[in-house]
Parts: sequence; structure tokens; C-alpha cells
Amino acid sequence: MKRLSSLGLGLASGLMAALLVFMALNALFPFPEERLYPPSGMRVLDRNGTELRRFPASDTMWRFPVTLDRVSPQLIEALIESEDRWFYVHPGVNPLAVLRAAWGNLLAGRVVSGASTIPMQIARMTEPSERTLAAKLAEAFRALQLSLTHSKKELLGIYLNTAPFGGNIVGVDAASRLYFGRPPDRLSLGECALLAVLPRSPNRYDPARHPEAAMRVRDRVLKQLAERGAVDAEEARRAMRQPMVAHRRPSPMLAPHFTLLARQRLGAETELRTSLDLAAQHTVEHLLARHIARVRQQGISNGAVVVLDRRTRQVLAMAGSADFFDDQRQGQVNNGLAPRSPGSALKPFLYALAFDKGLAIPESRLLDVPTDYAGYAPENYSGTFSGQVTASEALARSLNVPAVRLLARTGLKEFHALLRTGGLETVDRPAASYGLPLVLGACEVRLVDLVNLYATLAQGGTHRPWRITPGEQKTGTPLFSTEAARSVADILTTVTRPDMPESWRLTRDRPAAAWKTGTSFGHRDAWAVGFGPTLAVGVWVGNPDGTPVKGISGATHAGPLFFDILHALESPSRDLRLPDAPDLRKVRLCAFSRMPAGPDCPETITAMAGPKMILPRCTAHKRYMADRKTGLRLQGSCLALRPAVSRVAATVPPELAAWLKAQGKPVPALPALSPACTDVPEGSGPNILSPSARTPYVMRHDAPARFQQIALRAETADPDQPLWWYVDGDFAGSAKPGAPLFLPMVPGEHAASVTDSQGRTNSVRFTVIE
Repeated sequence: MKRLSSLGLGLASGLMAALLVFMALNALFPFPEERLYPPSGMRVLDRNGTELRRFPASDTMWRFPVTLDRVSPQLIEALIESEDRWFYVHPGVNPLAVLRAAWGNLLAGRVVSGASTIPMQIARMTEPSERTLAAKLAEAFRALQLSLTHSKKELLGIYLNTAPFGGNIVGVDAASRLYFGRPPDRLSLGECALLAVLPRSPNRYDPARHPEAAMRVRDRVLKQLAERGAVDAEEARRAMRQPMVAHRRPSPMLAPHFTLLARQRLGAETELRTSLDLAAQHTVEHLLARHIARVRQQGISNGAVVVLDRRTRQVLAMAGSADFFDDQRQGQVNNGLAPRSPGSALKPFLYALAFDKGLAIPESRLLDVPTDYAGYAPENYSGTFSGQVTASEALARSLNVPAVRLLARTGLKEFHALLRTGGLETVDRPAASYGLPLVLGACEVRLVDLVNLYATLAQGGTHRPWRITPGEQKTGTPLFSTEAARSVADILTTVTRPDMPESWRLTRDRPAAAWKTGTSFGHRDAWAVGFGPTLAVGVWVGNPDGTPVKGISGATHAGPLFFDILHALESPSRDLRLPDAPDLRKVRLCAFSRMPAGPDCPETITAMAGPKMILPRCTAHKRYMADRKTGLRLQGSCLALRPAVSRVAATVPPELAAWLKAQGKPVPALPALSPACTDVPEGSGPNILSPSARTPYVMRHDAPARFQQIALRAETADPDQPLWWYVDGDFAGSAKPGAPLFLPMVPGEHAASVTDSQGRTNSVRFTVIE
């Protein structure tokens, strides 16, 4: 009895000593937990779960961690039965297996069995070393540490995600997909049996390179499972009859530009379900490739398309080039993200801002006449001027001069801030560095950002960032009023379309669309951006290296593809599904000036305007007293001397009057003062001081032509008001009275005219002799 007590006491003391040693070692050498979770690769999926592309981990390993509920139960059972039958019982080290292995190795005179449990194998994978007794003791110690800090379920998950399966394939998810093309929860019994033992010797049992060896080890596991009753014997035999069909499957390469973007933005995800609609992506890629093939003979090498869901701002399709693998044409450049000049595609947002600031409504008249801002003289694409147009017409026709003039009134800083708030991140310089040409595209934007800003217009002016994941953003930033956004959207539906005849508005079931084109400075980029009932679509075409293309145009080279995509992806509908703008109301305008009608306006029209669109009343019509017989204007004492009648005359702004006069067109104005009104000074208008009609100007041959100029100079009674000069019908510039405006000398006969702020004009003819 004493002997047994002594033995028990000795065992207890030994266990206590062992426990104290373990605790001390555990404190001194904690388990390197971070090695249990190495970097993972990334699988990018479309919105329906279809795999688009795989990316390896940062250490170049194919590793995709997976939870146990997404692994076939047969694989887990095969793993435990073949590798560690008493896994759920032992504390990390199986003493019986250790004794059995030691006896077997002793009899064989060499290592024939290692008695490694699953925790010990995890320890060995975490800290690889040569297979020595010391290494085995270290593995056992680490296995005990693991078992103390992790549940059995966690240990199984760690093993399945870190076990080697050959080459750079790590973990059961990567092995299942790369060898068999299926996720690990859809493996057959035979495939489960192979993967359970493949980590023992990944190279020897590689099913792609050594299918016969792989079949032999698979069959041994299947027999073992059947003998132990883990699977039905007949099921095991059927599995053994199946051939070993396995090979290294390359990663899919669907939507390559989009998947690269997904990795860049959300690279920490192991499995990323994106917003991409693969069917829409295939359609976009096909239409883009076909379109670029047609325009390449014109010197245009590439293009890009972005499609967004208008409401959620999800990216449904993104093709950054016509062919990702075309290195000759820089196919791997994602032109959907490349900053480029947008041309006139920014104009709709200026008009929305102007509407919200009460500076204009769609029916307002804007001047389209030659204009000079301290040396910057904008020109229309056509090189011509219209004199006066409505805001709707100016935007629909994409006229440059009215847009620049409107920006000068609206405020450059305000417009610049709006673009920044609207997500155009690449408009990142101070507003002054862009100047008034900003509205004509003197900046760089990304196609995806621009498409999203058009989606903001389509959704009533509430801005939300674009996104590449499913879901919806509930909050947004009000960028425009609903009324301004609706007004601009309605204007964009009137833009001439390349997909329809001139009478397209009469076409039954015509597809609804609001759109705008843009052509960049230097003829490098062509754009078509807009929206249909549910989608916002943007198209860019050009050369990725910026090589200009003579004659490139958004309407001609980007517009047809825009409508091809809209027709393919949208259902035919006449309804653009624009948000209601209940505060739009009818207002009465003067038909001539398009300003709120005053009491003297002879004819009025009705137009729609929002509560912020508050304009001053019409001042173009002026009431005067006219001589009943001559029609000339009466004023002062002569009103008592001549029979008079009250009449109304229409007038125009002096800039328009100057342009009309220079074009030889009639100028609406008050009649001249009657000669009978001798006590009322009429004012003679501007007096031209230079050039002179009496003295010809002779060009000198001994001086450079650039130094030979004629001064245009005039004086008026009001020295603070500007003067507008035209020479031979072309705008020469504006200057204050008395200040010279220099004109290069050109041989020949010339006509110069000058107009003051009251619309009074004077002219002179002069000669330049060579």
C-alpha cells in the first residue's frame, strides 16, 4: 500500500513538475499566433456570385481561407480518420500514438511513423524544421499550446486553411478550386479522400502531374473509411472506380480592368462580391470592341465604357479598353479611370448651378456674340455666332460662348466647388488656375466620376459616390435642387441623336435618353455621357497616349456607341423616370426678352421655373412718346408742340447691338429724337479718334509685321462705360473710352465700327497700303 502511495505521489509530483515546466516554457516561448493567419488571396465575384478573377496572396501563394461550414463534411471526416483518429480526445499530442510510433521506429531501425496529430502538423507548418527528435519535442510542445488556446473546430479550420497542397497552393479552398474547379463544399467523396492526405506529400501525390499515385493514395483512404464504417462500402467502391480528373486550372480573367480596381480598393477582402453584372459586362465589351474596330481606320485606337445603376450608383459594367491583352494599343490602361479633358461634358452642371442661383431659366436669353475676357476670347465649335439664344438652345447646341459668359456671371469658384463636391476628384487645382475655360473642359476628369455626376443629375440633384459593391447608400449630398436638375435633364433629352432620324421625337416607343457630348482641347478625347430610365452610361474614345485625331468628335465617334449600349441594356421606354419636381411652376415671360413680363411687353409666353429661378423684370421694352406724323421720338418741351402718341420700342443689349451692326443686320432701338426737340441734347454717341479715314496707313518693309499695328480709339460722354469694336465684321475687342485697342495692319480697305453702352454706333473706313 505504501508502495502504491509512493508511486501515486511520485506521478503527481512528476505531473506537477511537468506542468510547471510547461507553464514556464509557455511564458518564455509563446506561440506565434500571427503565423496561423498568413496573408490571403482574393476572389472577386460578380453580383450573382460568378467568379471573375483570383488574385494570389502577397507572398504569391494561392490561399483563400474558408470556414468549416463551407467545407464538405466528408472531407473533414476523411481528414480526421486518415490523419488523427483521436483528434477530439487527445490534448494536442496522442500518447498512445507516440508509444506506437516509437516502438515501430525502434523495430525498423529508422523513422517509419511520426505520430503527428493535426495540432502537431499545424505547429510544423508554422515553424518548419528538419525531422529530428528535438523538432518532434518542439512540435509536441507547440501542439499542447495550440490545444490550450483553440477549440477543436478552430484547429480544424486552421489546418484546412494552411495545409500545403502542392506548389504555391495552400489551403483546401484553393486546392479544391485549382485542381477540381469546384468549391470545397461541392467535392465528391473521392476528391475529399485525396485532399485529406495530399498535404502528406504534395509533390508525390499531385493529381495533375501524378494521377496514378494520387489514385492509389485516394483508394487507400477510401478503403480505410469503409473499414471503419465512416462511409458506406458501396459508396467507397463507386468512388474508387472514378478516374482522377484533375489539372491546374488558371484563374478566370473576366472584367479585368474592373477586378484590378476591386483589388486596389478592397484588397483586404478574401472573397469580394461586387456590383458587376457579368451579362451587362459581356455586352459592353462586345459593343466596345466592335465600335473601336470601326473607328481605328480614322486614327482612334481605343475607348472605354462605364455603366452605373442610376439609383444605387453601383458600377454594373466597366470596360477600360477594347482589348485588355492588346499591348500594342495599351490595352491594360483603364481609360475609365484615366484623367482626361472632358470638353463640353461639364456644361450641364453649370446651367443647373445658374438655374439654382436665379441667374437664368431654360427660356432665358443668353448672348452669343464675340467676347473678350482680358485676352481670352472663347469661340463656338462652328466658328460662328448666333447673337442671342435661349439657355435651352445654348446647352442643347453646346455653344461655348454663352457658357463662358454664364460662368463669368455664376462665379468660377462656385462652379469649381460644385464639381469637387460632385466627386470630380481630379479637378484638384485652385479654381483660378483653370479660369473661365473650365466649363469648356480645361481640366481632367475620370469617366467613372463623370458618369456618376450625370447620375446625380438624373436622380434629382442628390449626389452619392459610385461604388463597386452591392447595396445602397441611404444618405446623399444635395448638389442641385430637384427643379434645376429636372430642367437640365429635360434639355438634354432634346440633343440631336445619332441613333434616330431628325423626327425621332415622333418615333413610337423611342428609347428615352438624356445625353451630352464632349470633345477635348487638341482633339484628343471624345465623350458621350448621359442616362436612360435606369442606367447612367459614359463612353470615351481616343488614344491612350494622347495622340490627337483630326476631326474627332463626341457626337460622331462616341455618341453611336453610347446609344448602342443604352439600347442593349435598357428596356425601350418613353419615360426617363425623373424625380418629380413639384415646385416647378408656370411663369409669364416677355416673348422678346424672355424675362418676366413687364407692363409694356406686347407679347408673352409661358415657361417653367423653380422657386429659386427668380429673374428681374423685362427692361428691353421702353415706352416713349412719338410724333404722330413722323414716328420720331419726342421729349421735353417739344411734346407740347407736336401731336404725340405713346408707343413701345424693343431694345437689345449694347454688345448684341454692336454685333448686329457689324453684321449689317437691323438693330432694335428707340427711334431717333425729333429735330423739333431742340432743347434736349441727343448725344452723338462715340467719336472715333483713330483710325483716320483721310490718311492711308503705310506698312514699312524694314520693320517686322508684328510691330506694325493700328490703334482703335474713341471717346464718349461717359468715360466709365465700355466700347465694343468690330473691324470688317469681326470682333476686335472692347476698351474704355480713350484707351487704345491695337489691331495688326493688314493691306486693303477696312471698315471699323464702335458701339457704346447705349447702343449708339459710329464707323469709319480706312486704308492700309503695303
